[in-house]
Amino acid sequence: MIKAIIFDLVGVLVFKKEGFIPISIEQENAQNIENLFNHIDDEKLLKDIKEKLKLTNKEIEKATSVIHQKFVKFEKLWETLPSLKKNYKLAVINNGNAIALNYWRKKFNFDIFNLFINSAEVKIKKPDKEIFILTCNKLKVKPTQCLFLDDTLENIESAGKLGMKTILFNKSDGVKELIKLLKKNLIK
Repeated sequence: MIKAIIFDLVGVLVFKKEGFIPISIEQENAQNIENLFNHIDDEKLLKDIKEKLKLTNKEIEKATSVIHQKFVKFEKLWETLPSLKKNYKLAVINNGNAIALNYWRKKFNFDIFNLFINSAEVKIKKPDKEIFILTCNKLKVKPTQCLFLDDTLENIESAGKLGMKTILFNKSDGVKELIKLLKKNLIK
């Protein structure tokens, strides 16, 4: 029986706005910074940005805010969260750095979630199975009692190996698939 639903952040709960084209220096810097955002170590990230892009702290701050303006909630999924919360623990696992997370927390309200795991804070990234185990332990559930939604196959496969139910999420039918699976789960 499913007791917890775990969501990826970018690509599931939030998406990049379509058609974003850099038109200013801040936006151009933002694109360059975003390409380096794969770090979970913030000090290394800032060092790389400063060294590779030759930007000042002020330029980094402006460009970083532009990056996060490009993202919007996937409203259709967020609308389901209050009803899901009645029957399931809700969590987010985000492969992100603390710089990005500070902006996400300002822009989106994550209060509905029981748990928010950010890879920069725990120093583990998906698809490492340890991030899933940590999440389950904090939620006090077994992996077999979890449903995990992500838009990356490698992350889905890793969670699946632990016994989690999984959905490879896409905007067109992800919510329908989630509801269908949960209805089956409630019938059992």
